[in-house]
Amino acid sequence: MNKLYHWLICLMAGSFIITVRAQDLYEATSIQEMKIYFPYTNWDQKLDSLHSADSDARLVCSYILLNGQKMDSVGIRYKGNSTYNATRNKNPFNIKLDHVKSDQNYQGYKTIKLSNCFMDPSMLREVMGYYISRQYTPASQANFMKVYVNDSYIGLYTNVEAVSSDFLSRKFYSSDGAFFQCDRTDKQVTVPGSCQPANPGSALRYSSSDSACYYNAYELQSDYGWASLLSMMNRLNNNVTVVDQVLNVDRALWMLALNNFFVNLDSYSGSGHNYLVYEDDHGIFQSIMWDLNEFYGAFTNTGQGQATIAQMRSLDPLLHLNNVDRPLISKLLSIPSYKKRYLAHLKTIMTETQANNFYKAKATEWQNLIRSSAIADKNKFFPDSAFELNVNNDYALNNGPNGAKTYPGLTKFATERSDFLKSHVSLNVIQPAIESYTPQPNVFGDSIFFQLTAKVVNADNVYLYYRFSPADPFIRIEMQDNGITDDGVASNQIYGNSIHYKALYGLQYYIYAENASIAVVLPQRAEYEFFTQTPVYTKVSYGGLLINEAMSSNSSYATDPQGDFDDWIEIYNPGDDKIALSGLYLSDNSGNKLKWGFPDTSIGRQSYLVVWADEDGSDPGLHANFKLSRSGEKIHLVNYDSSLIDELDIPELQEDESFGRCNQQLLHFKNPTIGKANSCPSNTSNEKLHEIFQITPNPSFGTCILHLNSKGKYQIRCIGLGGVILEERELNTEVNGSESFQLQFASAGCYLVTVQDHNGFKQSIKVISLY
Repeated sequence: MNKLYHWLICLMAGSFIITVRAQDLYEATSIQEMKIYFPYTNWDQKLDSLHSADSDARLVCSYILLNGQKMDSVGIRYKGNSTYNATRNKNPFNIKLDHVKSDQNYQGYKTIKLSNCFMDPSMLREVMGYYISRQYTPASQANFMKVYVNDSYIGLYTNVEAVSSDFLSRKFYSSDGAFFQCDRTDKQVTVPGSCQPANPGSALRYSSSDSACYYNAYELQSDYGWASLLSMMNRLNNNVTVVDQVLNVDRALWMLALNNFFVNLDSYSGSGHNYLVYEDDHGIFQSIMWDLNEFYGAFTNTGQGQATIAQMRSLDPLLHLNNVDRPLISKLLSIPSYKKRYLAHLKTIMTETQANNFYKAKATEWQNLIRSSAIADKNKFFPDSAFELNVNNDYALNNGPNGAKTYPGLTKFATERSDFLKSHVSLNVIQPAIESYTPQPNVFGDSIFFQLTAKVVNADNVYLYYRFSPADPFIRIEMQDNGITDDGVASNQIYGNSIHYKALYGLQYYIYAENASIAVVLPQRAEYEFFTQTPVYTKVSYGGLLINEAMSSNSSYATDPQGDFDDWIEIYNPGDDKIALSGLYLSDNSGNKLKWGFPDTSIGRQSYLVVWADEDGSDPGLHANFKLSRSGEKIHLVNYDSSLIDELDIPELQEDESFGRCNQQLLHFKNPTIGKANSCPSNTSNEKLHEIFQITPNPSFGTCILHLNSKGKYQIRCIGLGGVILEERELNTEVNGSESFQLQFASAGCYLVTVQDHNGFKQSIKVISLY
């Protein structure tokens, strides 16, 4: 726990301390616990029957305990293809917390996906695979979970984050684009007779303009998207020189490089499936790795036949280079610069894996963490000796789940792959080196003239890639050593160029260099990592702007400039000065508070401004990239560093009903007032403030008393300097029987304590701790 920010609320009666926060669902240093309770003993038979009849059907349990938190009406089903079998005692689970109760979640997560370690003696492959992948590309979090059903220990599972709309929003800054799981669908349909045979399945091979031909090979996860997917596939297969307009090529190359180095063949790079694609707001598809339970060579189908362990150790880094059934490889690598970039990424993975001692320390750490839980798992698929052995050594099994097979030792296999690849003709070449770089931002009023020079050797071409928002694609300009493009003296291996842009923008950039054989990027994990040039922003203090009113179901109240009845959010500036909004963000996702950034605009003193929450970012005006949920959600207004300015917790609203502020109180409005002062009842006058609580003494020496004026339900929050939320929780004094609480601050400073009661009244008190 961070002692700088930690504050405790202690009950005055007794020494009970309220728990600060629930266990993080994907915390990798601890094991999670799931206890499922069904009202019958034949729950396994029921789940098997449902899986056989309808793979999407769920069995509603009595309740679950997830890390001790009780939730009822949870929907549960078995999942998986080869990992599921009705004869097994340990099958993978898909657990939907909001199956019946739409707002039920655990730390914002609504679906829990649990894998059963079916093809993994080490029980570490999937967690290791996602951990390594997250160093280079957006990928799910993963850790370990013990699962019990009706208090019987089923076993140790891998707990993998679902690629949900929240995941998409956090990683790609939108969630309403075309989204596909590239895998054979569970429910097969009859396709038109004109369609070509299924081969190559889900590997983006374009064979027809009829989307029906692909229904069995790609599972649509969004409301629409077939036209977008086919357009991308057509361009990839038939016009690859412009595929970067519809595909994030760099992200696809990182996925392919990870698959190849770690011989993750149950993927695009082997069997041609098990990955996801998502179309962002720019119409560009992003590749997402998925199903990594057979990382480190546990799956042996290369897409061209079965491979022995020796063949996997020496797997060609250019596997499928000429295979038309793998266009993401054969077509992309037919472009010289893409091939060089791919080899650069592969070499980075190889070099960093070696520098990390082939992740031996991390594997050992997790093996030690789960050892007792793994040994206690009597339903696992391999003996205890295999669990102990397979981290560092091969494990041979003559009669396993899939017959005779050798499972590569994780660290041993990575070492062998590295030894093979570093001597391979494609990688044992002279690579360009970016020896140094010098950014020179020069501020002129509201503009920045950004110059970049870099010393690069062994390169034929050098480029600067830049953008102004993490949601945007990178733009490429050439850096030259000609004495003209801000590079100084010509022909001295110092390359340069410059960008002129508004100071309110943040700049993100990286450097790319290539020769005839291979490329290099700096930072080495670009485009996933990049350099930044901080924007010139003035932060808005907490409460400096207010989310004054919002409507989440606008059916006939007001139209946006395009004539659409869309959700809207009203911002109010209560101050005496105009405020620039550049560098401020609105979001409906606490995990991604920088979801939608304001353009270059401002709000006048004591004025109102309306943002349309309609996901119509291409329309002129203020259109956020999210919509509001009629069932209720929280809206955040933050600075560029995520420090809080204001937020509004919107309840469920009726059509054409809004919700907003009347002085201290939050109210429903049957007569909304978009763009102007809210129509508040006379009894909400601010002449005499509604006092909810007091704090004494103030200032204090680290300890003070918060006294609530009445019993009830309260939301209490502590905010530090810069609008950073240090702690928040809900209290019900009708349950705990006390109205006075002790606040303890772990460091000296100025804090803002805010309390909101069940009537929507909110009060804030500034607290000074001298300790």
